[in-house]
Amino acid sequence: MAFVHGKDTKVFFNNNDFGQYFNQIDFNRTSDVAETTAFGNSNKTYISGDKDGTLSMAGLFDATADAVLQSFLGSSTNTNVVVGLDGITDGKSVMFGAGVVTSYGQSSPVGDVVGTSIDMQSDNGFFNGLVLDNATITATGNSTSTDNSASSSNGGGAFAIATTVSGSTPVATVKIQHSTNDATFVDLVTFTNFTSAGAQISEVASGTTINRYLRVNYTISGSTPSFALIVGFGRNG
Repeated sequence: MAFVHGKDTKVFFNNNDFGQYFNQIDFNRTSDVAETTAFGNSNKTYISGDKDGTLSMAGLFDATADAVLQSFLGSSTNTNVVVGLDGITDGKSVMFGAGVVTSYGQSSPVGDVVGTSIDMQSDNGFFNGLVLDNATITATGNSTSTDNSASSSNGGGAFAIATTVSGSTPVATVKIQHSTNDATFVDLVTFTNFTSAGAQISEVASGTTINRYLRVNYTISGSTPSFALIVGFGRNG
């Protein structure tokens, strides 16, 4: 049994690493239930319904972070979030998704540090998955493959974060590919080309088969391009 210490938690809102500003996070996934009890039942019966998710965070106020976080509240576009409770390096477990920031606030107790808090409601659910690759990419190529031990058959979700981008007219085409034998790979997810820092989340439809092996494929162009990229995938149960 391997326990995990909270000090290594990483939190990304879009392409920004906000872990240094927060010290508490609650990431919850839930599922509705509908009652199916009928005449003749001695005990109530239920079936599962739609899944949902919420995120709550608390931490330390900082003016630089505040300027970014406040813009998420009331935004017409979803905010992407990726949380790694044990860091965000290759093979680490992550929770991620897109959602609407529902509240953002500060607190200032006398005799203590000024605090901040943020709450998010998921839009189309949150995912649990793994980091497939966290690397600085300067040339076309593939990541090392990740072995899931078996295929899955109910779709999933993917994320890609470009934290920094440099070079002249840099372009990165980022794909997640899958394989049954760790030799022949085919495209599973293709993200919109990265030309600057940013974050994307993509869903693979429920019912889609995801083969046993996954890897990240990069096609890089431009003059002296460099992309700091984090890419991950979560399979639906």
